[in-house]
Amino acid sequence: MKPIEHIDEIVRDSFGLWITGLFSAINSWNPTLSFDEHKEAFFWLIEYLLRVGKIKFIAPGADCYTSPQNPYPRLTIQDDEAQWHETPGSIVAYLRAQWPESVSAENDLDLQTYFYSIPGIIWVGENGVLVAS
Repeated sequence: MKPIEHIDEIVRDSFGLWITGLFSAINSWNPTLSFDEHKEAFFWLIEYLLRVGKIKFIAPGADCYTSPQNPYPRLTIQDDEAQWHETPGSIVAYLRAQWPESVSAENDLDLQTYFYSIPGIIWVGENGVLVAS
């Protein structure tokens, strides 16, 4: 994989956004990456950001998503129980296993479905403030 450039800018531009914001920012700052390189950069960057404490994920199945059917979830992203506490490698392995193999472009509908089916990303801001969209 080619090294990815502009990590600080990618994080700045996607901070607080859904995981699609991170995926898109990688390509915006590294436009020469092929789709496969983009995918690998995405997983590499997620693992890196988990390791350095810039992001977390909502634990699979955690009741912290607000919806018309669930207006008052039991947890928020601030609750330790809502946060996924697996190792960065385990989280990335899970995310990789869910990736739809047929996807070959960023605007593929299966990719959009993937992004909205995986656990939500939690950004860790200055002074440890947690932010999720």
